[in-house]
Amino acid sequence: MTRPSETRIRRAMANCSRGEASRMVLPAAVRELDPDQLDDVAGWRDPKAPERGVLLVPTADGPVGIVLRAAAGRTRAAAMCALCRTTHSVGGVALFAAARAGSKGRQGDTVGTYICADLACAEHVRQEHATAALRPTPGTTVDERRTGLQERAAEFVATVTGAAPAPAG
Repeated sequence: MTRPSETRIRRAMANCSRGEASRMVLPAAVRELDPDQLDDVAGWRDPKAPERGVLLVPTADGPVGIVLRAAAGRTRAAAMCALCRTTHSVGGVALFAAARAGSKGRQGDTVGTYICADLACAEHVRQEHATAALRPTPGTTVDERRTGLQERAAEFVATVTGAAPAPAG
């Protein structure tokens, strides 16, 4: 049985067809999300197609989903996620490409950026102290990092969809 929240999450996908969205594997934790209560960026990798990932971004107009594809290979040095600005040890960041929404995407136009390989940016910005594998932006609070993540994710969504950024309020 499909939950109403699962249907709404699939309908929020901005850069894929309805068929692709319906075939997408949603992890149990994502199926339990209430799209109306989403206050952090949610991200996951498709367990059946690990090169595919999804970002679900809260915006003023409701959540927007972006389907991503990871580039082959791994980073060979420490790198910083462009969304949450957390620095990761080797392999913790991956280059992801998102097809642009609409006709541009159907023609093969994509947008790429470096994002946490596990797409768990919301968890990483909550990290209070640096570890060997994760180093949050020094001198910032968790709330400042969460706000920054939401703003940068909304800007990424706007780039992919061609819309003006509308961060969650």
